[in-house]
Amino acid sequence: MSVGAQIEKFYQEATANQYLWFAENPDGTFLEFDVKDNRVSLPLWSSKSRIQRLKKLNPDLLGEVEPRGISWEKFKEVVVPILVQKNRLVNLNLSGKNLTGFDLPLEQLIRNFEAISSVS
Repeated sequence: MSVGAQIEKFYQEATANQYLWFAENPDGTFLEFDVKDNRVSLPLWSSKSRIQRLKKLNPDLLGEVEPRGISWEKFKEVVVPILVQKNRLVNLNLSGKNLTGFDLPLEQLIRNFEAISSVS
């Protein structure tokens, strides 16, 4: 599945459920990845099964992370301020053995999610 299709699927599933998934490290921190331009990206998924599938494909890197879910409202209330303070990007439905995805600004996620939610 292409990156564009992964993003489209993310918005379809996540806006329908008003729920997001992230991965938690054993120490309780979010799974994050260093990306270009000295930035850090938080991967988000539209379902728990997507994280579980990725863990199976990448056990050395992701074997110990645990899927955690959060409602869209709680995400905006609790997580967004932290991500803004830390200047984080987000990655939607990161997938595959090579961890394929596309990093985007948090503001774009919020704008897109809310626009799609208002149409649904």
